[in-house]
Amino acid sequence: MAVARTNTSGLARDVEILEVLAESSEPIGVSAIARRLSRDITQVSRALATLAEAGIVRRDPVTRGYLTGWRLAALSARSMESRLAEISRPHLRTLASTLNETAMLAVLRSSQTIVIAAQISPHGLGAYGRVGSSYPAASSSTARAVMAGEPEGSWEGWLTAERLAEAGERCIVRNETDLAAELQRVRELGACVTWGEFEEGIVNISAAVRGAHGRPIAAVSISAPEFRFADNVDSGIRLVKRAAMRITEEIAWRE
Repeated sequence: MAVARTNTSGLARDVEILEVLAESSEPIGVSAIARRLSRDITQVSRALATLAEAGIVRRDPVTRGYLTGWRLAALSARSMESRLAEISRPHLRTLASTLNETAMLAVLRSSQTIVIAAQISPHGLGAYGRVGSSYPAASSSTARAVMAGEPEGSWEGWLTAERLAEAGERCIVRNETDLAAELQRVRELGACVTWGEFEEGIVNISAAVRGAHGRPIAAVSISAPEFRFADNVDSGIRLVKRAAMRITEEIAWRE
């Protein structure tokens, strides 16, 4: 049992290092990484040496700083998220250009929704969606669109106190009864619409994308300022559902 805990802890520490490197376009030195993570420089140096040997990170020959390595890029390119992002991009461009708002594809991972592809609004004042951004799932239209595609009762016990706290006070789902009612509304509409739950003044519309097995694996979303988009919600729902359907069809065709 102790060995398993040690391995898990070591992996978590390695992931923290990779997250620091992934956020930078420039090589980062060992001491800078250690300071950022409040970790011992010797431990960070050993971890980087092991990761470099495996090709997960690489060392810049000039600055001697570290960057993400070839193997990490190769693994990422073969991931389900990478394939989903590739399939969705032309559909997101069409959706964003039609509505002139930010279009995204996001996945649900535990208590977070993570953006894996995005087409940013052409407006100077618009919702911002960066690939890799994560948001509390309990207040996310993406999460509800995905969750509603599962049988009733599948998410019983999911809404913990911690997830509710992460969602913030604007979240209208405050207990499991609220969540069940909200998921039922999403099933009936075929999409989820949230008004300012994650960010005040922003409306989000999401519809589930299904994998070849028929289960929801992601959601297409539009995010826009309420003052500009409130009168376009009905057309937004229709177009978001259409984009989700087309991505789902392409996934099935490729499989």
